[in-house]
Amino acid sequence: MKRAVLIAALLIAVTTAAAAATGRVSATPTAARCGGTLWRLKTLSDPGRRSVRLASATTTIAAIAGRPFPRPVPKKRRTPFQRQTWEVVAQVTQYRLEDGGVRLVLFDAGSYLNAVIPIPSCLSSRTRAREQIAAAWQELSVDCARPKPEWQPLGAIVYVRGVGFWSQRRSLGGSAPNGAELHPVTGFRIVAGC
Repeated sequence: MKRAVLIAALLIAVTTAAAAATGRVSATPTAARCGGTLWRLKTLSDPGRRSVRLASATTTIAAIAGRPFPRPVPKKRRTPFQRQTWEVVAQVTQYRLEDGGVRLVLFDAGSYLNAVIPIPSCLSSRTRAREQIAAAWQELSVDCARPKPEWQPLGAIVYVRGVGFWSQRRSLGGSAPNGAELHPVTGFRIVAGC
């Protein structure tokens, strides 16, 4: 009996992990499962979501990385950067699956920026642009690459559209020095490389 319970628990764990990697988990989204305390902000399902302009403004990674860092780091949508959807053309140098989504390292003309595509199962019924976010997930994870928890190289040239997000400033390679990110990604179009 104990062996059967152990095997059943193992099968459930494997199935859940596989479903999470493909975005097909049907569980209710939670902060613990979907990226921490700011997951509503990160999935465009926060109270300020209606203040976000979904029509994208074209910019460069260098322009985003050159924005002044707000103090303290906003936990609500309070800056113009966070109330705009931005579009950049970039090379995806690497990517990995993490809690709540796939983190992309974008590069263009000597500058780096992180962007995150949320796992569709982490989107709530309040999420704006749900279909666009799910389509971006599909474009990357099904049509281009299979995300895993380890960093993987890619090299694809893409158009990435996403909402401005302020993260902690990091000295890690591949991050914008001011902590700016595109999170959530609302559009992902491959030009070459997949």
